[in-house]
Amino acid sequence: MSDDLNAKLKAAAEKLVGKDALTSKYGLDCFALVDKLLRNLGAQTAADGDVPVTATADYDWGDGILLDSLQPGDILQFRKHVVDIAIWKYANGKWYEASGRTLTRPHHTAIVMEVRKDGSVVVVEQNVHPNPGKVTRNVIPRLDAGEETRVVGSEEKIKLKVTGAVRAYRPAPKPPKGASLLPPGKSAPAGGARALASFVPSQGGAKRTPGPLGMEAPRPDVAGDLMKKDA
Repeated sequence: MSDDLNAKLKAAAEKLVGKDALTSKYGLDCFALVDKLLRNLGAQTAADGDVPVTATADYDWGDGILLDSLQPGDILQFRKHVVDIAIWKYANGKWYEASGRTLTRPHHTAIVMEVRKDGSVVVVEQNVHPNPGKVTRNVIPRLDAGEETRVVGSEEKIKLKVTGAVRAYRPAPKPPKGASLLPPGKSAPAGGARALASFVPSQGGAKRTPGPLGMEAPRPDVAGDLMKKDA
């Protein structure tokens, strides 16, 4: 069933690429895209998860998975995620930093479309520069925190530095009404029942405010036109 949901979510997101970003009662943000597509599929949304839905929460979108088991149709939840990309060239007997850019997703949600062998991931998302008002397909060079150098050729290499965190989720069927999402044998936390997110049925979304905008910007310490080259 989860594989079927993954395929359906991927296909639904694919159809929206290039179209106007989805909105909710609270305006334009990344949350609305994933939330509405999951609802249309009858799947579990953040409002059904273990984390109350607030403007700053790390939303629970389904079954938590490890990043190394990521597949198309999975959902990514970012927290203070920053990818610093530096392009290095070799000339006149030495290496120099030719250009670079920084990708930031401070509090963000995206849908996985492709997982590449080099560790980069293609996603569909919205509320991200340079086209925040559109549903866009973008490449994130690396998800997990750390540093690495990728050799492009004898005269070019790419240095990546990633900070922040990413959690991954596999879409799951919506639980039956009144059913507990606690694992078998587990009881509710002391002091009360399991906390559920607030939901506004008439709006199809949770009670929350839009999240911050994802950014893509040239790094200020280098010259170059990498963004133009990628356009």
